[in-house]
Order: sequence, then C-alpha cells, then structure tokens
Amino acid sequence: MSERLRKILHRFFGLLTIFFAVLLCYQWVSGQPATSWFKTAPKKVLTQKPGTYSKKQRQEIADAVSREDQKGLGLNKQGYVAMPKLSILMPIYDNAFSKVALDKGANTSQDKGQAVPVMGQGNYTLAAHNWDNGYTGFSALQEKLKQNAPYEDAAGHLGTSSWLNGEYIYLANKNGIYRYKIVGQSTVDQDDGTVLSPDERINNKAKLTIVTCLFPDTTKRIITSAEYTDYHSWDKAKSAEVALFDLKKQKTNVLP
Repeated sequence: MSERLRKILHRFFGLLTIFFAVLLCYQWVSGQPATSWFKTAPKKVLTQKPGTYSKKQRQEIADAVSREDQKGLGLNKQGYVAMPKLSILMPIYDNAFSKVALDKGANTSQDKGQAVPVMGQGNYTLAAHNWDNGYTGFSALQEKLKQNAPYEDAAGHLGTSSWLNGEYIYLANKNGIYRYKIVGQSTVDQDDGTVLSPDERINNKAKLTIVTCLFPDTTKRIITSAEYTDYHSWDKAKSAEVALFDLKKQKTNVLP
C-alpha cells in the first residue's frame, strides 16, 4: 500500500469515526427530557423575579391578557396559560378543532354542543400543537423527544408518566390567576373524547386537562392532568405570578 493511499484511508476512517460520534451524541441529546439544559439553555425562560407591580401595572397586565386580538378570525380570547418549568406562555382561544385557531395558541377543547369551559371550574380542557421540538406549543410536555415511551411501548400498550408531577400550571383571564398542580400524564387514542368530559374532577376539585399529540405516533394523545389549587385576583396575586403574564417582558412560544 502506497503512503498516499494509506493517508487517504486514515483520513476517511477518521472522518467516519467523527460522523458516528456526532450522530450518537445527537441521538442521546434528542432522547433527554425537554427540561434538560441541552434544550432549554438557548431558550428564553419565563422570569419569576420581577420586583413588585403597582395596582395600575397589574390592571394593565390584566387588560393585555384578556384583550381580544383575533376577532377577525372568529376567535374569542379566554386568557393565557403559563408553565414556568417548561417556558410555556400562550394565549388561549376557544376552538381547538380549528387549524387556524391552533396556529394562534392554545384553545379550549370542548366537544360540540358543550359550553366553553370556565377557568377554576369543572374540567378546563386545553389543546395545542406538539411541534416535536421540546419548546413551541405544548411540545415540552412530552418527556422525551422523538420517542413514544413512556406513553406507548413497542407493542402498542399505552403508558403513563409522572415526570412533571408537582409542577404548577397557571391560567389567567381578566379576573385573575388560577393555579393548578400536575398530578400525572396518561395516553389515549386520538379519537378518545372521554377526557373532555366537563364532569371530570380530581379529588372532587376542579381539573385542568391538556391534550397534545404524541410523537412519533401521532395517532395517540398525551393527556396532562392537573388539580386546581387556588385563585387570586390581579391585585392580590404574588408579583412572581403576575410577572408570568407581563407581555411587555415575556415571550410567547406559540410557533417555531
């Protein structure tokens, strides 16, 4: 073997080794939880250290949260949803069965003929896109990107996840801020509407149900369930919670 050929082969196998090392690294990072620093470090995280808000500032935030901004599309604003743990902040409208509405944010997901759910009452059902990127829409609610597990195993058996248990989700409208605590995640088929029942409760308390797609098996839905804990009007809410909805400072994560 000539010296030239030996050098060419050496470089080729060196590049091949680097390629497979990068590929394995990418696959490992993709399999990490959405909250890992590999995914969240470059993203803007919701701040909860705002100082204080005056009564006037609180009212301005309440007005911004409830301001109708999609009437031209026939959408009614319900308020906003925030989850600091996952940097989720999106407006809420009232039609989860409309692609146009889902491109604008989260939407209430009531069955046809049912009344639009009310924050802090009954089963408040929400839906938004999972863009399979760990950040936009409700993507971050999936424990591991590009993996059906633990929501579905290789045999197609549906599973659950407790990785977000104890974390808080906040809803806000013109009246104030409603807090819910996550109690678990489950999985259902895409046509299973039982999770939308307005009569569902957790420990006889009001409930929040969030529906989003599973990836890569998009025929399944991840159901995140949270128990209602408390409510505070804008003038009584903690500054750290008011800050979550300060739209002059915070960035929404609706679209990629």
